[in-house]
Amino acid sequence: MTGAGLAGRRRARKVAVPDVVRSHAAVERVDYQDAFAVPVDTSARDGAERWVRAVLDDAPAPLRAFLRFGWSLFGARLGPYPSPAHVMGWRIGENEPDHVRLEVEWTIGLRANLVLRALPTSVVLATFVQLDTRASRVLWPALIPLHQLILRYVLSRAARSDSSLAPHESGC
Repeated sequence: MTGAGLAGRRRARKVAVPDVVRSHAAVERVDYQDAFAVPVDTSARDGAERWVRAVLDDAPAPLRAFLRFGWSLFGARLGPYPSPAHVMGWRIGENEPDHVRLEVEWTIGLRANLVLRALPTSVVLATFVQLDTRASRVLWPALIPLHQLILRYVLSRAARSDSSLAPHESGC
């Protein structure tokens, strides 16, 4: 199917977290997990890091600013941005051609991983969260609907433009 034929179907949908994706999580305990998948043409040849950068670094500037502000507001220990070792401030903890894991810790006692797995005909983006404090256990459930809405949007947006992914422009 051509990219144009897939364009209307390139919406991320919530899926069960595949075991092959879960195996790359680095949190000690998974208190929350979700995954979204989207059909694509070019995931295998583009590589996982390029995909996760397309999903997050190439999101609209106002959304990137909103995310970084929100993450910082809740105490995310973000790294530099842009950076070859970070994606939107999240540290690259594992980076292989078919998968990449981003990691961040919050001062409120929340640890999170985003794992992107690039398959031949789809991309899966999963979230794994460890909640270590009462504050994180109270805050995280309130953020889940917004988290899911944003991930579904940015993954769908990146997939719609996958046939025209140019070399990444962040200098990374």
